[in-house]
Amino acid sequence: MVGDGVHGTLVGRSAEQHTLTGLIDRVRAGGSAVLVLRGEAGIGKTALLMDVRDRAADLRVIALSGAESEMELAYAGVQQLCAPLLGSLDRLPDPQKNALAVALGLRDGAAPDRLLVSLAVLSLLADAGTQRPTLCLIDDAQWVDRASLQALAFAGRRLSADPVGMIFAARDLQAEQELAALPHMHIDGLADADARALLSSMMPARLDDGVRDNILAEAAGNPLALLELNRALPRARMAGGYGLVAAKPLATRIEQTYGRRLRELPSQTRMLLLLAAAEPTGEPSWLWAAAARLGIGPDAGVPAEQSGLVSVDTRLRFRHPLVRSAVYRDAIPSERRQAHTALAEVISGPVADEHRAWHHAHAADAPSEAVAVELLQSADRARRRGGSAAAAAFLAYAVELTPDPVRRAERALAAALSKLDAGDPEAAARLLEAVGGADDELLSTRADLVRAKIAFATNRGSDAPPLLLAAAERLRDLDPALARETYLEALMAAAVVGRYDTAVAVAEAARNAPTMSGPPRAVDLLLDGTVVRLTDGYVAAAPLLKRAIDAYLDDDKNGTADPRWHLIALRVLLDRFEEATYNALSRRQLEILTATGELTALPNVLTTNAGACVNTGDFAQAVALIEQSRSISEATGTPPHRSVEAYLAAYRGQERVCVEMVQATIDEATERGEGAAIAQAHFAAAILRTGLRQYDKAFAACSSALEYDDIALRGYILVEMVEAAIRSGHRSAAETALDELAERAAASGSDSALGLAARCRALVDDGPTAEAEYDVAIANLQRSPVVVYYARTHLVYGEWLRRQNRRIDARRQLRIAHEMFTAMGADGFAERTRRELAAAGEPLPDERGGRSTGSSTVTLTTQESYIARLAGDGYSNSEIAGHLFISPRTVEWHLSKIFAKLGVSSRRELRQRPW
Repeated sequence: MVGDGVHGTLVGRSAEQHTLTGLIDRVRAGGSAVLVLRGEAGIGKTALLMDVRDRAADLRVIALSGAESEMELAYAGVQQLCAPLLGSLDRLPDPQKNALAVALGLRDGAAPDRLLVSLAVLSLLADAGTQRPTLCLIDDAQWVDRASLQALAFAGRRLSADPVGMIFAARDLQAEQELAALPHMHIDGLADADARALLSSMMPARLDDGVRDNILAEAAGNPLALLELNRALPRARMAGGYGLVAAKPLATRIEQTYGRRLRELPSQTRMLLLLAAAEPTGEPSWLWAAAARLGIGPDAGVPAEQSGLVSVDTRLRFRHPLVRSAVYRDAIPSERRQAHTALAEVISGPVADEHRAWHHAHAADAPSEAVAVELLQSADRARRRGGSAAAAAFLAYAVELTPDPVRRAERALAAALSKLDAGDPEAAARLLEAVGGADDELLSTRADLVRAKIAFATNRGSDAPPLLLAAAERLRDLDPALARETYLEALMAAAVVGRYDTAVAVAEAARNAPTMSGPPRAVDLLLDGTVVRLTDGYVAAAPLLKRAIDAYLDDDKNGTADPRWHLIALRVLLDRFEEATYNALSRRQLEILTATGELTALPNVLTTNAGACVNTGDFAQAVALIEQSRSISEATGTPPHRSVEAYLAAYRGQERVCVEMVQATIDEATERGEGAAIAQAHFAAAILRTGLRQYDKAFAACSSALEYDDIALRGYILVEMVEAAIRSGHRSAAETALDELAERAAASGSDSALGLAARCRALVDDGPTAEAEYDVAIANLQRSPVVVYYARTHLVYGEWLRRQNRRIDARRQLRIAHEMFTAMGADGFAERTRRELAAAGEPLPDERGGRSTGSSTVTLTTQESYIARLAGDGYSNSEIAGHLFISPRTVEWHLSKIFAKLGVSSRRELRQRPW
């Protein structure tokens, strides 16, 4: 590792050093700080990290350097970073301790929850910080394996009140997704004066002005380029200005200068360096054992150390990451294979099998079924440890080394799907090229199916359904069972795309799906029912979809349900107004995904459950789930799921928040071509406007939401349309919506469906029969989980009674509604009810404006409210930290702010407050 100057002095980096010194001081004072240094190779990121290390000598400094060859080994980076801290492993909560131990290969077990691994890293760092302020330096972050980088970035995003600092150094345009949410500082080239000063400090004699200008232009302010040009070019040739490196990428040019110096070293020294470059973990016992196997002794490192390329103590460390890559790239293939073979023969200890397979793969000079099988086994082990990216990499190597074309194509398909699951659709698409080498129509068609899935994963717009449909058509005669599954996937894609594609057209094509012999599977029944639902209507499909749901629930109970069909099953349950079953199934899905640590899917499932909590009137739990979803989205750097936040804000009467969320959802969904999300946003807007008695706006929102027959929400949108239309004078639209809703309710037969239909009939009839309909509605909805509509039915019933001049009866219904709305926190509807009660002769105080504490009103953030509720319920700081994916010290910091805001001094006082 190098500086940009001589004798350890950095030239032209005072501004950067000032920023980094401030970061060190903040950690030293007990705070948290995170920063990503960005810049091209050789620009001085590593030098700045070393300068930080020297300035932070009184702190605990843990250094990690990524290596390009290490990227495919899951949790290799976490192993490096956490190794000095594993003495504290037993202090972690058991779930975190076990997850990290499995991830690092310290014990066997099922695939660890990746969220728990990330939280364990955070907890270890936070624990280390409580003992001594701790600073983590992660160099070449773009080469840290993905599982580790996600865990480290998670920790960086969640640090807030711990004496821990993290500084990442990464090249421009690399590792952007994982590090995007962290603060950045770009490291630019040296100013001209600083570059001239640095060059002059290295010259033993005066340099010709023209030559100096050429060198400065060539280096373009890059300090390492200046250093290496000085070392690489002979003085005689430099004097005349000749021999400057040809115009190539700067990192390549610097590597070439290192390569020339390497070729001057003895052969055994070069091989020792190659062994070190080929073994990314830096484990010294492996390096020296492999060297001994090749007859190389410790003295072989002396010439390299004297040349300034490495430092040697118990470990061999490269002076700069570009030295490592130069060593590896400068070696001829046979030398690389020799190094990998030697390393494979001496590796031992935890996860040795994976490292051995990796080296065998790089040592192979021809396809080998034995090595391919070893790689497949390593992929399984990596997957069990939670390393999906590593598993995909092992599978990709297995494809390259498989001799048989058909078997290679089959493995390429598996590898492509694994790459897609690991979040690398581009690599998945490249792997599919290997399928073309097999003369097999089924394999070719399955490859088309994977391409369609890639399209849907990367762009949830209108291109995915036709691609999936085309794959299904090709599979009809080749694999009827897979064809039917693909037809259903096409229908699901069309449902998500919504108004930007015609699901009916996809359903018409799916009518031609091949029939199956034997008992139908749940997927077959779901396909047939969904096709009828979209082509022949709700009523015709009702018995088919009931049978399909029953079959899927049986599979779910037996543990044999295919999770791919969870989404369509949930949509069908909402479509049928079967909320109790919907709630139970979505809770089970949340439990499964939490256990498996599928972070990509978790935020969506958490918000699905949050929406169910809004329906049941448990707004506090909805807030908790939304906060968890937001925490994971922030921790993983994925976009937030705003539609349920808009839904909750609508019931709370938070107009500004809801409007912003609705517009953000519509903008993002329009860009993606995701019409279903647009319908959800308009649905939330309609509820907001109805609660605020802005019925014209509610009618407009309902009209927009009903433009597409959404399998899930359409029935509830019809309910909103009836109320908005009748209140805004659009009786014809209300009657049309009621007719469709009544038809659906009769076909469904659920308490919710029958209750909501009766409620809407009462709103439209508004005559002598209305009272009986309201009584039917209340009786049915009292048995239903949709508590918000139960309360709203008491409200509209009370409004009707007041208009009939039955003020005493009206007040009875309105009191029930007001108590329910107030208890759940539905402030918009509570205010509407308060006004109605006043009109009915029972004025109530205006309770808008927040919760009162003494003489003042205080407002807690969503996260503070959640922490306060958990603390009041008796949860410890560690338990709260686990819920919110933060450290216990951060929880303590939040509680101190909460106590100050509320004027309390104990958790017992929190328990006495309503949350």
